[in-house]
Amino acid sequence: MSRYGDIGRPVMLYEAFIDWRDEKVREGEAAGLSLQEAMSKADFPSFLYGPISTSLYKGYTRVQPQYRRYGRVESLNDFRARRIKGLNGIRGIGYVGDQGEYPEMRRTERPSASLQIDTYGGVYSVTRQAAINDENGALLRDNPEEMGFEAGNFVTEAIIAFIESNPTAPDGTALFHSNHGNTGTAALSEDALADAISTMENRLDSDGRRITVRPRTLAVQNVRMELIANRIINSQLTGATATIAQAAGAGANIFDKGTDNPLQGILPGDAVVRDPFWSDANNWYLLADPNDVPAFAIGFLNGREEPQVLLKNPEARVSGGGGNDPYTWEVDSVDFKVRFDFGTGTVDPLGAYRSVVT
Repeated sequence: MSRYGDIGRPVMLYEAFIDWRDEKVREGEAAGLSLQEAMSKADFPSFLYGPISTSLYKGYTRVQPQYRRYGRVESLNDFRARRIKGLNGIRGIGYVGDQGEYPEMRRTERPSASLQIDTYGGVYSVTRQAAINDENGALLRDNPEEMGFEAGNFVTEAIIAFIESNPTAPDGTALFHSNHGNTGTAALSEDALADAISTMENRLDSDGRRITVRPRTLAVQNVRMELIANRIINSQLTGATATIAQAAGAGANIFDKGTDNPLQGILPGDAVVRDPFWSDANNWYLLADPNDVPAFAIGFLNGREEPQVLLKNPEARVSGGGGNDPYTWEVDSVDFKVRFDFGTGTVDPLGAYRSVVT
């Protein structure tokens, strides 16, 4: 491999670019193509852009964001607020009988949610001397990857901070509120999880009709909580070897004592999500499938979830010919900008339950 083949470790960046340019010319001549003298120092920033962009995306995916488990992802075409309409179920089936009149069915709307995106980002500069001295490849490998890592962290942290802030629901009440019946204070246990699932599955829509909300994700903050959650929903056995003496008839109400684990499979096997961005080590969240009953929505401009990296064009022309200098006029640098457009919003309180452990 040539010294510019592994673009993260060129000894001298500009010399690596020259080698890259010369090879492109030789490849063109071998193919019978006539290449113009368009490749000059002005192309140097473009030469850098490729590895920077690749490293940035790698850094972003390193975060492994889990926000698709928390909310429904929406693609927005602009920065204006979008309304997300909610519909209650169709109702009105009644008795018809022989030659009877069919009743008119109807459905009503829930309060509309609002989702709006905004722009976030930062700039990153590689100075001329730093580029020339970049012997270990940190500028084109480690630093840009860290830019992507930071971008991924920012998006995930912003979404989780929004959820933890207990934002206002479309009906004007805090999302997690006693009016919505979706908040508790119990530590994660068999009893607490069973109660939370029962609460979510026995909900009423704004018409007062019973609906079915199936919990899909159990979000926790740390490994210990993840192990407890997985034990509760995936263990075949409880580990108990003895029964507990109960008053007559009371034993039927004790579901978490005995040999078999009655909660096994009550949630999907991959329901538990551990994310260190949650601020409390003991709190836990139960969420419905966001494609079914989304508690939250996350919007991205034109559906682009990865951050963009942009390169500033050189502004200085070398006197006496030779094209443009690859560095900016003011500070002899190659300047990159990271930009991404996203936003979060609440949709339906029925799709979430949280326990703030006291």
